[in-house]
Amino acid sequence: MAISVIINNPQNDFEDKFYIQVAYLSFFRRCWIPGINELGLRWVELFESGVNVTEEDLPFILDELSQLKKWVAINLKDTDKDYFFENFDPLVEELPTAFQRKNTTVFIG
Repeated sequence: MAISVIINNPQNDFEDKFYIQVAYLSFFRRCWIPGINELGLRWVELFESGVNVTEEDLPFILDELSQLKKWVAINLKDTDKDYFFENFDPLVEELPTAFQRKNTTVFIG
């Protein structure tokens, strides 16, 4: 199983095809959760169980992801760090593009 990002109730082709893989669940639990817990991140923690987010939530999520990125750079090693950034960078770059339409809701989980 994987944690990913999709747009709820897609209204056009872009929204229908919008998909970002965040991490496999086992990797998320092994490599993301320790950082989430150490940093006390509340939004990113919800990715494991799944959470609907709006554009208004985006600054808080991006802030928490920025904190986690710094933690990972120090605490993960080698292939774990490489895999984290392979998925993390597209997540941070592409997530804001999901909100092209007013009242868009994105599911992360």
